[in-house]
Amino acid sequence: MSRIDRKVRGTVRFELCGACPESVLNACAMQALELMDLESLDACTLRVTVFENRAEEFQALARRCMCETEKLSQSGGSKSRRLVKRRMLLLIFALLTAGLLFLSSLFIWDIQVVGCQKLTQARVLRALSGCGVEQGSFRFGLNSDLVRSRVLVELPEIAWMTVNVRGSRATVLILEREEKPEIVAEADAADLVAAKTGVIARMSVLNGKAQVSPGQAVVEGELLVSGTMDSITALPRQVRAAGSVTAETWTELSAVRPAVESHKTGQTKKIFRFALKFGEKRINLYFSGRNELDECDKIVYEYKTGIEGLFLLPVSIIKEELSFYETEAQPSAAGAEMEAALRDYLTETVDGEVLSADFSVNDSGELLCVTMHAHCLENIAETREIKQEES
Repeated sequence: MSRIDRKVRGTVRFELCGACPESVLNACAMQALELMDLESLDACTLRVTVFENRAEEFQALARRCMCETEKLSQSGGSKSRRLVKRRMLLLIFALLTAGLLFLSSLFIWDIQVVGCQKLTQARVLRALSGCGVEQGSFRFGLNSDLVRSRVLVELPEIAWMTVNVRGSRATVLILEREEKPEIVAEADAADLVAAKTGVIARMSVLNGKAQVSPGQAVVEGELLVSGTMDSITALPRQVRAAGSVTAETWTELSAVRPAVESHKTGQTKKIFRFALKFGEKRINLYFSGRNELDECDKIVYEYKTGIEGLFLLPVSIIKEELSFYETEAQPSAAGAEMEAALRDYLTETVDGEVLSADFSVNDSGELLCVTMHAHCLENIAETREIKQEES
């Protein structure tokens, strides 16, 4: 507190010289004049600090005692007040900035969605916007329970969610609902039919009556295992056919892409562009050049202003890096990639194994077409419900 008091009242440092400087100290004591930081240099010289408002009184006492005073330094008091007056505009600007930061902290300027796997963040943000959670929303007017209830109704794919607001950032945590496996009632009658055309290699019937045999050719949709069982002593009964029917199938897949493609041969130049973003409003700090974007690579960086975890401003600095390249038309050499992609796709979709695959390439000058003829061994049995006749 003494340091603050000295800074506010102001102090002056004097050097006192005379034949008897002690007389000045006695005179100051009789006048109740407070002296600070007393320092003796020699028998005739002292250094002392007094408050600014009593500096003239101290000098008058020194002259009365036949001593000379020299002012060494001054701090605080009127000097600080003069400095504040000269920096009044700076002070006003600092106060306005503090006020704007306080007002900005009352609103939400950034929304982060965590936990999206099947849902897209854009869809979640649209649902939140319909509930009043968007950029510029008043943070203290946010009702997390109401937002959660409305979003769960609009997005049934979400099992649980919560909204955490810290500073000017809202973090939305969601947990997507797991799809329940399809429950099949064993009492529902069904047949097994062919999902593809092929030649049956082997059969394994667990329930139902086989309608075909190994070595027989079947077409798509043909009945393989019937769910209607004959009975000698009673009427036919219906069951749910089960089992697997492995058949040899032949599949044809094609992929097409341009025969001539543009390839980069070298970078010609790289430029940077900047823009400012206020909320949803963007102000470009460059002249528009949309035609240039067709012949360059663009990387966009967005820097948000604020202090992480404390406050966030609705102002962002956008930096765009544009790289221009020279291009040259060259024949496409992606035949091998297309063949591998077709083989991978078939391997993922077939319920069995690929026995062999042959490829043919057709280059028409404009398009490159790769066709795959594959021989597979797969399960072609597909369940089809039997419609019950209304009695």
